[in-house]
Amino acid sequence: MKLAVIDIGTNTCLLLIAESERPGEMKVISDTHSIARLGAGVDSSKLIQPESYERLQKILHSFKNILDESKVDYICATGTSVLRDAANYDEIVEKVKNEFDISIEILSGIDESKWSYQGAVCGLKSDELQGAITALDIGGGSTELSIGKNGKYVSGKSINIGAVRIKERFLSTINEASIKSAREFIRSELQKTFTDPLQAKRLIAVAGTPTALAAMKLQLKTFDAEKVNGLVLTTPDLIRLCEEVLSLSNQELTEKYPAIHPSRADILPAGAIILEEVITFLGLSEIHVSTYGLRYGIMIREFERSMKSSSNEWLVTRE
Repeated sequence: MKLAVIDIGTNTCLLLIAESERPGEMKVISDTHSIARLGAGVDSSKLIQPESYERLQKILHSFKNILDESKVDYICATGTSVLRDAANYDEIVEKVKNEFDISIEILSGIDESKWSYQGAVCGLKSDELQGAITALDIGGGSTELSIGKNGKYVSGKSINIGAVRIKERFLSTINEASIKSAREFIRSELQKTFTDPLQAKRLIAVAGTPTALAAMKLQLKTFDAEKVNGLVLTTPDLIRLCEEVLSLSNQELTEKYPAIHPSRADILPAGAIILEEVITFLGLSEIHVSTYGLRYGIMIREFERSMKSSSNEWLVTRE
């Protein structure tokens, strides 16, 4: 069985194609990353702009070519924070359906936290899944923080502190005052959302912010998922990298660290602040970086639904 998952987020649009013959194993055929910035301006206007949809449209055309060549059995497309927030979400969903014959399932914040967790822990072996694991997914519009035990999701929440949202609201100009305001807002949202202390001992972080910071730590010339996946970032690493990201212009950042996508550079300062504040809030000294995430969790969901069977441990191989 060969399936495709399209993850339409506030900043990125991702395509994962994988096949599986039995529960607990998947082979990745293709894992394609593109940046549409569909959520540009949505935090203030509550509307997805025509130019934002045009960027998504171009990406979906390129995805359609990949899908036609791959001959998948089924396509599952999901939308997250940007489509939850936008007043004209139904227009976007209808356009995608009419033009590409792709139906978009808009995930609730809770569902996003659940499947982000499953994606974060996929690829881990049974001995690595023992005990409590917390998963962090910093998106463009929202951030999901989830807790599971022995590979099973227990609970999670979605908070409106995504990297695009924080950048547009506080960090259009980066200075001491704007950084202070962003940090205070993030702390306030975390404290309001999690009134009881989170018993986090091990944290896996997915999505563009932690993977970009990991690429910086490794000083990669081009992004290498195999090198980034599983890398540990300590609190001193995060403090140093966050300070550097905040001190460099977008051009300086991408010239010094060419593995960072130019379209991500402008929101990386916001993402780095979110990540640092979450680590401080949880009282942790390190994070484990994962290149998996929501799209992998949704892929697991679709395989298990089709096979009518489940597995706590999903191992990932590549062609």
